[in-house]
Amino acid sequence: MAEVVGTTENELAWTPEEPAGQEQTGQEQAGQEQAGQEQARSGGTAGPATPLPPYSDNDTLVVNAPVIELDQVTKSYRAGSLDVTALRGVSARIGTGEYVAIVGPSGSGKSTLMHIIGCLDVLTSGSYRLSGEDVGGMSEADLAEIRNRRIGFVFQQFNLLPSLSAWRNVELPLTYRGMRREVRRARAVAALDRVGLADRVEHRPGELSGGQQQRVAMARALVGDPSLILADEPTGNLDSTATGDVLDLLDELHQQGRTIVLITHELDVAARAHRVVRIRDGLVESDTAAS
Repeated sequence: MAEVVGTTENELAWTPEEPAGQEQTGQEQAGQEQAGQEQARSGGTAGPATPLPPYSDNDTLVVNAPVIELDQVTKSYRAGSLDVTALRGVSARIGTGEYVAIVGPSGSGKSTLMHIIGCLDVLTSGSYRLSGEDVGGMSEADLAEIRNRRIGFVFQQFNLLPSLSAWRNVELPLTYRGMRREVRRARAVAALDRVGLADRVEHRPGELSGGQQQRVAMARALVGDPSLILADEPTGNLDSTATGDVLDLLDELHQQGRTIVLITHELDVAARAHRVVRIRDGLVESDTAAS
């Protein structure tokens, strides 16, 4: 669930130009991923990553080529004295340009599956191929590069840094690509304009409504032009009007050819997707076209 993924971010001793050099756990990474801090930490400890190409509009020309291939994926972990199996053999294939909702009750394993798909956690057994590449054989630095360039994350808890303005929050993923400040700002402002916040670029999170904060988070997810958007309960903290705005934006991104994977427990939200995968007790219960 998003409350596990979206831990409240801490304002650490950090500046964008001088990233820290401490590695995080997968759970800590998830809470700050799109804020750019995880890339700085993992990049500072895991060695150079293999360069990966940024998203290109040409990628959308091959419709339904597999972007996500999961084969008998399991995930187990230890919680205190207990061994917990969150995923029990999940197999699924998601094609380029699909809009898929993964639905399940609390504890079903859907957010654990999102962690695996988003390269925020590693599987225990089975295999996961992302755009044809075996994720299991990648280094932490390569995984961080994928997260920064290929995947845009949207979380229920927003995970915005409260001391930074909207555009500064949005630019953070670009900081670790070595872009010049003026380029980062131009792209951040353009992303905010795209989500309808051109008049809020200098506002800090505390000066924005919940719906506006989620749109800042979506702008941050989009600023690097990722081909894959992972949204974990993105409407969980929003009223009906803000929920509609977020879902409309996801519809727009899908129409532009991006692959959307939406994690939710709300059936009316899942109905906006074109395909619904239901998860229960760590297994795929059903996989059907949305009704």
